[in-house]
Amino acid sequence: MNRYICIVVTEPGGGGGSGGGSGGTTGGSDGGVQMCSWNGQQWPCWDDDLGWFSTADGCYYHRSEPQPPAGDPSWAGHSPSEGAVYDVNCRGVGGQMSPKPPMFFAQPPGGPPPPDRPYDLGMKALGMIHFDAPSLHAAPSGTAVVGVPVWLWYTATPTTAGPQSATAKGRTMSVTATARLTKVHWDTGDGAQGVDCAGPGTEYKAGAGGQPSCGYTYRTASVKPDDHTFYLTATLTWRVEAVRSDTGARVFAVDYLVTTDEPMPLKVAEAQALN
Repeated sequence: MNRYICIVVTEPGGGGGSGGGSGGTTGGSDGGVQMCSWNGQQWPCWDDDLGWFSTADGCYYHRSEPQPPAGDPSWAGHSPSEGAVYDVNCRGVGGQMSPKPPMFFAQPPGGPPPPDRPYDLGMKALGMIHFDAPSLHAAPSGTAVVGVPVWLWYTATPTTAGPQSATAKGRTMSVTATARLTKVHWDTGDGAQGVDCAGPGTEYKAGAGGQPSCGYTYRTASVKPDDHTFYLTATLTWRVEAVRSDTGARVFAVDYLVTTDEPMPLKVAEAQALN
């Protein structure tokens, strides 16, 4: 199946968040990753896994979780009430990363963690939502007739019809992304514009009357010289909105499209051809 994000609408200030390292910083004015200079190279001043970067020694410092028990050699004779122990990972001359023994600090090296970036949390939550391509159905399934409505549908599940949501937790806040199906576009394979439906459609039942909730009426027969068949595909449009937990403000909204990559064959004949 093909999946891609189409439209991105960000709210003003939605991508905020900044942080400082131990000097030598650049960037950060646009809410992006702040960079630190060391040994002629640029490194992120903050890493969620490694902590703050120090331009004094090229090392990252991150509070150890859990903290070692009192009396552990990493406390260097101090008690837990005097500070905390931090994991240390240092860059080599070539940029390679090497872990070092944990170290005690009375004050957090580099300061407290930077604020959560709502946009990053929203995209993380979006990545936690699972979108499946649907299995397509049509009635009649063998040969349709020009001028007679064809029923179109697929089996609805949470991952093909929704709604569904996921929450990404940060250090001080969380962002919840909720996906709702807004449109299903059927490419009917006949070169026309196809048809847009509001949802998965209604399964055809023998003897059912009336018009299909999702259907299409062919105006031409499938008279292609190769296989005399039209091939149908469906593209699902999900509207995903990410909302902050602390303020309820919308972080962003995206249209997420999922297209089937296994077209459904359908023959369409003229009425007189069936007589």
